[in-house]
Amino acid sequence: METTAATAATLSWVKDEDPRWDADRRRVFATVPEVVFPSLPRREEEQLPGDWWRVEDGGRVVGYGWLDDVWGDAEILLAVEERARGTGAGAFTLARLEDEAVARGLNYVVNVVRDTHPDRAAVTEWFLAHGFAGTDDGRLRKRVGDRTRDIGQRNEGRPGTGRFEPDGAHRAAYDAERERASARPRTESGQPGGSDIGPGAEESGGYVDVTAHRY
Repeated sequence: METTAATAATLSWVKDEDPRWDADRRRVFATVPEVVFPSLPRREEEQLPGDWWRVEDGGRVVGYGWLDDVWGDAEILLAVEERARGTGAGAFTLARLEDEAVARGLNYVVNVVRDTHPDRAAVTEWFLAHGFAGTDDGRLRKRVGDRTRDIGQRNEGRPGTGRFEPDGAHRAAYDAERERASARPRTESGQPGGSDIGPGAEESGGYVDVTAHRY
């Protein structure tokens, strides 16, 4: 199938305020290995855990980004529908997730490519090419905090250079999510109880202990 390169001018990054399993997700995830989001509920209209964003190209949803920052670093996952792969949509999604992590004052983004992923080598190579490095526990991690680069902020009508800062609405949503997460019941291990722990927790050896990793 012929593909057309996507650009920042045609792609949109849209916060999904009420993420649910719907027709667009069913279409996109039909071509994404299930091991990428193994604990993702796939029942119609069921609410999904974590922070989600849609990637739209000309109004059509072509991918999704997911982030969980409850345990110190930002664990991220991204999915792009098959017809949009190789167009730049994946790199766009990754860059936006990195910006979201920086906006929250986090220093690292983390991704786990499971051993059962059918394209594990190629996906790992893609992340390495985008600045990630492997860790001893099998994770891929990239430092994004304390960086200075042009992120398209506007200062008196001019592009700004500096750390990404969220607007009031995004900051309020982030603070609400942190408060919700802190209210989760804890197990004896200190991890939140329930089934809404973000994808990757079980196979990646747990999340970062912020008391042991003060970056």
